[in-house]
Amino acid sequence: MFDVILVAVDGSSQTSQVVALAAQVAQHGAPQVIVTCCIDEAYAFANQQEQPGDITEYPAATAEQDTATAVVARALQQLAEAGIKAQGNLVVGSAGETLVSEAREKGASVIVMGHRQLTAFGRIFKGSVSAEVVANAPCPVLVEVRGN
Repeated sequence: MFDVILVAVDGSSQTSQVVALAAQVAQHGAPQVIVTCCIDEAYAFANQQEQPGDITEYPAATAEQDTATAVVARALQQLAEAGIKAQGNLVVGSAGETLVSEAREKGASVIVMGHRQLTAFGRIFKGSVSAEVVANAPCPVLVEVRGN
């Protein structure tokens, strides 16, 4: 049904439901499944303008990277237990924009992601990642709303 499934995970309590939904979708056919976690660019290691060695120690970035790596590893394990082969992917940038870009780059035929119930203040301050992805994605977006 879908050739390339991009699974967006963030480590929230809803992540396991998102991965379970992606596993259900991946049962049809033999799609390429890519589990993706975005790292905020404020917590990323050196960017392209910096020279190697400019940042020698950045504990917050190390923690962010380690957390993202663990989130992806748990999702990959959950998919493997469901009999789904998948690959992990860490990306840097604003979550909505970066997920849309990854979907284009990877040729995703569907994005599977979660949705959090933000307060009115949260929507104004942070914006809705899922709304941004739905509005700009080059493919259908399947949004898991249970468990948030």
